[in-house]
Amino acid sequence: MTSGPFRAAIFDLNGTLVDDLAFHFRAWRELGARLGRELDDAFLQSINGLKNEDILPRIVGRALGRQEQEALAEEKEERYRALYRAHLAPVPGASELLLRLRLNGLRLALASSAPPANRALVLDGLGWRDRFDVIVASEGLPGKPAPDVFLIAAKELGVAPGDCIAFEDAENGVRAAAAAGTYVIGLTTTVAAEELRTAGAQRTIRDFTVLVEEPWSLP
Repeated sequence: MTSGPFRAAIFDLNGTLVDDLAFHFRAWRELGARLGRELDDAFLQSINGLKNEDILPRIVGRALGRQEQEALAEEKEERYRALYRAHLAPVPGASELLLRLRLNGLRLALASSAPPANRALVLDGLGWRDRFDVIVASEGLPGKPAPDVFLIAAKELGVAPGDCIAFEDAENGVRAAAAAGTYVIGLTTTVAAEELRTAGAQRTIRDFTVLVEEPWSLP
């Protein structure tokens, strides 16, 4: 595999490096049911990649105070972690691709909307803390589809966004990465390839094995 013209790679976490969206969706459905709201697949896909502070008012139907917001977010995230912990595993080829890119000289960043405890579950559980040169969290930043988290990741990596390749699974995340000016590859873990391309992905893949096992030529 060759690295093409890219100097760095920026990865989303949930649904991209780990295929955990079904567990997030189940936790959201359970919270919604407790609040008297049935959350269908279309709604769950529409919030995929967003921050909790942007999601919860949509579920509750009103603005939330800080204390209520934090309590509901923690209830959902604790349930997600309880559901997913025993199933923690990388998307096929993810570990190998991270190593391959590093060996090819690319700098690596994680750009995630996940809360700190969720990031820790994955990074510590998979032993990935040392895989990334930069970890950019969305706390204090506009959430996806705003491009901020990708722009900051590129800046902290010391490269231009146009020299970065970004990996995302959600339409909101793809829009954010495309708006930042990166080359975007969409993973079809939860969304169809056509929808990811419509959102701005230049290429779509099922998982990372194709990028590890075959010569990599971008369209």
